[in-house]
Amino acid sequence: MPIVIKHTRDDGTLIEGSEKGDGVYEVLRDLRCGWRWMRSIGRIGLQRSRFKAAKRYEIEQAARALRAAGHDVQVDIDDTTLPATGFAEQEAERVQRADQRADRYGDYAGKAAARSEAAYERYRQSADSWPLGQPLISDSARAAHRRMMAAHDASMAEQDKVRYWAGRRRAAQAHQRHREALPTVLRRIERLEQQRRRLVRLLEGEYRWVHDDNGGPAPMRRDGDIYRKVTPADAGRWTADLIQLDGELGYWRDVVTDRQKAGQKVWSKDDFSVGDFVKRHGTWFEVMRVNSKSVTVPWMIGGVTRGIYTVADARRQFPQDKKVSTDTIPYNKVEGRASAQEVRDAMTRANSEKRHFDSGN
Repeated sequence: MPIVIKHTRDDGTLIEGSEKGDGVYEVLRDLRCGWRWMRSIGRIGLQRSRFKAAKRYEIEQAARALRAAGHDVQVDIDDTTLPATGFAEQEAERVQRADQRADRYGDYAGKAAARSEAAYERYRQSADSWPLGQPLISDSARAAHRRMMAAHDASMAEQDKVRYWAGRRRAAQAHQRHREALPTVLRRIERLEQQRRRLVRLLEGEYRWVHDDNGGPAPMRRDGDIYRKVTPADAGRWTADLIQLDGELGYWRDVVTDRQKAGQKVWSKDDFSVGDFVKRHGTWFEVMRVNSKSVTVPWMIGGVTRGIYTVADARRQFPQDKKVSTDTIPYNKVEGRASAQEVRDAMTRANSEKRHFDSGN
């Protein structure tokens, strides 16, 4: 029976026809490119391959390795059929899996804590009945001492498991909160928009760049690069990618709208002027220039929090420089805005309080 490497957008990339002990898993595991045993479905699959186009390099690499190991391998890729569920349903499934992981890890931590407590109780019972200064002069005494210390070591080992699984549980619980944090969502939207523009260019082009010439449609060479004519399979795959990408963009844009309705601020160039101050990592930086996607601020060595950092501070810090070195802060990383007058008032209050403290009043 041949081994089939099958990919669909609904199920991802899975191995069909493999049985325990046939060596397929060992071959794929040694490739170290994401093949693993999927416990929930009882099959070998490629990580992070669901709802996406096929990872063709990894699939071809796996096929070559399996054939070299003596297996009959077939590759079945369907890149054009869209998943049965939209991105909102996929995201809800992802949240559900994270909740299930958190519950499972919490259960593991609870069981480890119970085992640790039981082992420590055995240790305490032995230690409480062990006379102080009792020499280990017999085999039975040495065996009892080993059992006592083994119970202690087992308790400590289970405590390590408690800390490990509790940490995994916290990570699973924080997954969605971090995933839906407004700055993270804004950066994700920017990245998805870049991917969308690339897909549109690919669909509008007649040729696509390829890494090397492995046969197929006649290539076109230009400036040392190799291009191939766009095939119907390419167009179908990219069209499906574009439809899915539009669904994902729409979902995250709705998340941003909801955050704005809840009172969270989405910063843009309209919110800043030269001379304003922008907050980043707890420091207020003077704005030197307002750009379309970021503000330019004076560069601060070391990044140590100073409270307020102005252009004059930068000149004093680097007196040898003819120009002030600059850095940029993207709008999706802005933590706050203040006018120059607000900062001057804050500095005046801080200096007044310092003088008051120094005078001892």
